[in-house]
Amino acid sequence: MDKVLIDTEGSVVRLTFNDPGTLNAMDAQMANEVRDAVKSVADPQNGFRCLLITGAGKGFCSGGSVAWMDSARQEGDAGSRTDHGVTLGTHHHYVLKALRSLPIPIVTAVNGPAAGLGFSYALAGDMVVAARSSFFLSAFRRIGVSPDGGLSWMLPRIVGWARAKELMVMGNRLSAADALDWGLVNRVFDDDVFMDEAMRVARELAEGPTVALGITRQLFWESWSRSYEEQLDQEERLQPCTFATHDAAEGGRAMLEKRKAVFEGR
Repeated sequence: MDKVLIDTEGSVVRLTFNDPGTLNAMDAQMANEVRDAVKSVADPQNGFRCLLITGAGKGFCSGGSVAWMDSARQEGDAGSRTDHGVTLGTHHHYVLKALRSLPIPIVTAVNGPAAGLGFSYALAGDMVVAARSSFFLSAFRRIGVSPDGGLSWMLPRIVGWARAKELMVMGNRLSAADALDWGLVNRVFDDDVFMDEAMRVARELAEGPTVALGITRQLFWESWSRSYEEQLDQEERLQPCTFATHDAAEGGRAMLEKRKAVFEGR
């Protein structure tokens, strides 16, 4: 891989968008590599317990590569399909659905601009942490297209209808500080300590009860389409799966023995 980097620290796997000269704009090569990387992360044989997503250089992800899309448009129809067989369904939306279904927690470490599709990737995190200099931008109106990446679904549910519509139709930047105030991100760190702090969050999650955390994120995602009563029923169905784990037994013993639990992710 060239435009996506994968490295590990213990049971934390870090996926880095790696085209810093374009602020990590998503072209066909990066789209293919991201899809392959996420498939690898999802393989339980690899034993990962937390995924951290970030960008190389000064940007998180500046969205789809406008230069690449313009080239595809000049070469032919750039409607739903572009060159190299990359589509929303086969790549970007496929990856976002795969991230939603991961059985491990996700940290998105927004180190710089998160625009367009990059905005959507930023919101894929269970913990969204941002560098103080970073910002979020729904860039679609600026290039004359409607949104993708599920942003029209996510934003109203996180920041409310009016704020979401303003971000989408006005296309204004949202600073990290305002994103924290609006509840869009969990934590903001100074730039000089940002990645260290982001990794600290990821390590804390990786040391947690992985099965329980995976089911918790599943419950959160599914709750959007359920009634309160249906959610209670789903919690009732799923909690026994966590009681049967090694980590649940360890958590109970640790509480009785007044010590910190040492979870193993099983």
